[in-house]
Amino acid sequence: MDTLFTHTNKKEGKIGIGRVPISPYVLKEISDEYYKLIPDKNASTYHTWYENMPPSIKQKVNEIQKSNFWDKLCTGDKKCIKINAREMDELYYSNPKNNLDKINLYGATGNYDIHKDCIFNFNGIRFYRIIIGLTDGNDNIVTYFNNLGVGHKLNLGDYIIFDFDRTTHQVIKLEEKPTPRIILKIHYLVCDNCNYSKEYLEFVKKMYLYYEFLTRYFMQIGTDPETFYQFFWGLFCQFYMNKNTKFILAFLIIVLFKFLSLSQVSISLFLIYMAIVTFYWLRYKLTGFK
Repeated sequence: MDTLFTHTNKKEGKIGIGRVPISPYVLKEISDEYYKLIPDKNASTYHTWYENMPPSIKQKVNEIQKSNFWDKLCTGDKKCIKINAREMDELYYSNPKNNLDKINLYGATGNYDIHKDCIFNFNGIRFYRIIIGLTDGNDNIVTYFNNLGVGHKLNLGDYIIFDFDRTTHQVIKLEEKPTPRIILKIHYLVCDNCNYSKEYLEFVKKMYLYYEFLTRYFMQIGTDPETFYQFFWGLFCQFYMNKNTKFILAFLIIVLFKFLSLSQVSISLFLIYMAIVTFYWLRYKLTGFK
C-alpha cells in the first residue's frame, strides 16, 4: 500500500520522512516572502498562523493543504475521514541559540527537550503534524525521534510526519553555529474505519486547537523573556519540562505539610515561585543575563 509513513510503533504511533511532490520553486517563494516579514532575524522563533498569512502566501499554502498527496494519511479504507485543521497550520522561523545545553531555554524548552506535543488520546482518531522544509542548507539541526532512534535534518522539500499525541521527539543542534530555518506546519485529523459523527470529529478538532493555542501562547510569551510576566511563564515552561521538578516539588510539599495547612502550603509554593521569578527578572534587569 502506498503510504507516507516509514516507521510504525504501537506506543509511539506513526512517523514518516520523505519528499513532498511540490515544486521547490513554490516552497522557496513562500520562504523568501515570509523571510521579509520576520521583524527580528536574531530571535529564537517567529511564527504566523494560517489565518494571519498575507494573501499571496496563504494562496500557495492552501494549495499545499489541498494536495491529494495527504490522502495517504488514510490506510485506504473507504470509511476514512481526513480533516485539515488549518487553524493550527503555520509558518515558523526557527533560529536556535548556541549552547542549548548550557543556557536557560525558558519558553523554548518544549522544543529542545524530549517531549510529546500533546496529551490527548481519542479512541480511533489520530492527529498528525506535518513539517515541511522551506529552506536549504541545514546540516546542523536534527528532528530526532528518541524512542525510535530515527532523526532527520529538514531541508527544502523534505517532510516529517508524526503522531501529535504519541510521538516522543526533540530538536537537536549538533554544532554551535547559526542555523536559521523556515518551515511550514500543517495538521490533519484522521479517523480510519470511522463511525463517529462529523459533529464529534469537529469537537475533537477544536480540542486540539484550544490546546495548541493555549500552550503556544505561553511558550511564545516565555521565549527570550524581558518583562516579569514573560519570565513568569518562561520559567514555568522550563521547570515543567525539567524531570527533576516533580521530585523537588514533592519534597517541598512534604516539608511544608509538617507545619502548614493545605491552603497555606499552596500560598507558600506560589510565593516561593514568585521569589524565583523575581530573582531571574531582576538579574536580567541589572546584568542583562538570562
